[in-house]
Amino acid sequence: MKHHIVVVGLGYIGLPTALVFASKGFHVVGVDVDQRKVDMLKRGKCYLREKDVITLLEKVIVEGSFTPTTEINSSIENVSSVIVCVPTPVVAGEVDLSFLESVLHVISDNIKKGQLIIVESTIPPGTTVNFVKPILESSGLIAENDFYLAHVPERIAPGNSIKELLNLPRLVGGVGPKSTRVALELYRKVNPYVIPCDSLTAELSKLAENTFRDLNIAFANLLAMICEHVGADAKKVIELANTHPRVNILKPGPGVGGPCLTKDPYMLLKCGERVFGIKLIDVARKINEYMPIHTVALIEYALKKLNIPISKAKITILGVTYKGGVNDTRSSPSEKIISELIARGATVVTYDPYTKETFGTKRANSIEEAVKGADAVAIVTDHPEFMSLDLSLLSKLVRHRVLIDCRRLIDSEAARRHGFKYYGIGLGVVNE
Repeated sequence: MKHHIVVVGLGYIGLPTALVFASKGFHVVGVDVDQRKVDMLKRGKCYLREKDVITLLEKVIVEGSFTPTTEINSSIENVSSVIVCVPTPVVAGEVDLSFLESVLHVISDNIKKGQLIIVESTIPPGTTVNFVKPILESSGLIAENDFYLAHVPERIAPGNSIKELLNLPRLVGGVGPKSTRVALELYRKVNPYVIPCDSLTAELSKLAENTFRDLNIAFANLLAMICEHVGADAKKVIELANTHPRVNILKPGPGVGGPCLTKDPYMLLKCGERVFGIKLIDVARKINEYMPIHTVALIEYALKKLNIPISKAKITILGVTYKGGVNDTRSSPSEKIISELIARGATVVTYDPYTKETFGTKRANSIEEAVKGADAVAIVTDHPEFMSLDLSLLSKLVRHRVLIDCRRLIDSEAARRHGFKYYGIGLGVVNE
């Protein structure tokens, strides 16, 4: 059996994973159903806007250690390991394992003795043993005896994926001791910080870390709204609270986006439906899902102070990706904010230097074009480019000097010196 690896699913997790293994002496076949992506990769072109990913892709394509393809059946034959990185979306609170199931049946039809099957996709507790294992064993081969199976949850953030794949501790959870040992041997070749456990513990740990972050952000958002109500500055309150060595409150904002924090808590929520206190997770999700609505209310309030009906306003949205410095728009708070503004009759223009996505609005080609004639400008994404806006220039281009800083990137006093009415999450209406 060739010492090759197949990575199934070349998205924000799968592609960096494939490239890291390809750079460490493996020949990696990357499989994806999207022909456009595969064609780009064959030409050494990257659809992820990450410098390290782009550099590594160019290197492994030239070296011939990475082969992209849409063909999965022949790719799985006679390879040592298969790593599955397909989406496991949550729809209406229910996880959709159909993509994973489809891939597992293909693997089952082609699996050989001695192969290691890894699931990196985020999955509900018990899925590896109760869902993945039976499908693979329908081949007639038995896990731990004939092949090895483990869950190694992805643990990277878009924008910093290569460094994290190489250095962030990885949980390696096998369905048995043999599977754990074999999976550890593989991952140690790319990352020395591997932690053995069982598959159930690995599944729960991944969900726990993302749910904790969601809860933390929800508290930050709740605290921000309290501060708006009583007249305090949440940015300062959190900064001071975090001087305590055992406190680490995250930043409030216009909502939570991306593929993990909007999804993983629901998997934990579902498996603990009868556990006392489980509604804590649900409440946190509701707070974070409410923040785009709160942002729109803040924009509407700012316009009303100038007697501008939102239905007649031109509003500029700076940033449509879910976080700064990446081109990922999945579950971005901007989408809901824009949708709400359009529903209320506003004219919306967007600008984002990282993506062409507009969520149905007119896209500007520059900040200057975006803000020209605007009644209000809202900074929704914390892109580096928005941290040093030329307020003097912007003040001359806008129709009304209203700035809603959802990420608190701009110094409020500097904005006011340039004539802006400044509003921010956690500051808002009481500090005009």
